[in-house]
Amino acid sequence: MNTGNLIFLLSIVSIQLMIHGCARTEKTINQDAKNPPNITFHEESRPIQIEPIVLELPEGHKLGKIEMGVLCIPMTDLKTLGGKAQVSENDFTDTVKTILEDAHYNIADNSSVNSQRFLGDDQLILRGTVKDLKVNACFPKSGFRSWKISKGASRVKINWQIYSKKGDSMLFETITDGSEMSSEAIGYGITKVILGSVADATQNLIADKQFNILVTNSIN
Repeated sequence: MNTGNLIFLLSIVSIQLMIHGCARTEKTINQDAKNPPNITFHEESRPIQIEPIVLELPEGHKLGKIEMGVLCIPMTDLKTLGGKAQVSENDFTDTVKTILEDAHYNIADNSSVNSQRFLGDDQLILRGTVKDLKVNACFPKSGFRSWKISKGASRVKINWQIYSKKGDSMLFETITDGSEMSSEAIGYGITKVILGSVADATQNLIADKQFNILVTNSIN
């Protein structure tokens, strides 16, 4: 799915998401009990170049439900329709980068405060592809024409691949899930929930032992 289609895909998280309204959201998206991962922080890791996160979802993929009103009554399916974008491909990528930087991984990017090395045989390339995304969005004040206030739940599945910059070969692959839920309606709440699920999936990547072994060991 190209960037243009991506903007269409998640664009509904505003006007389409701003047209309808999540007490039921908490019931309609099955979320596993979230246990915070045991994250190890690495101030000295191999440089990691993060490529733009890609959404790879089938055309017409059903994201979830749009709900509205105080009772969060389901109104219509949330699909890949048009509207004003509130979440972009860049937002997904920036979220992943932020989580890794906060965990003190060495991100090979001039904009990264933690980047100490930018090039070299030791550098790794991280690619992430969203294979599934579920979102339920509720707008409890939609009856008062307030579409910015929202809450909801999101679950994402991301396929991660790490490549060696030196050998241009894949060294590691795994899939992690991430979920986020908000029971309190706030400004652009559903946007924050979606990015929260991406952050959770990234934290689960960090918790992977094989990932940590790879990014902290030098190429032989």
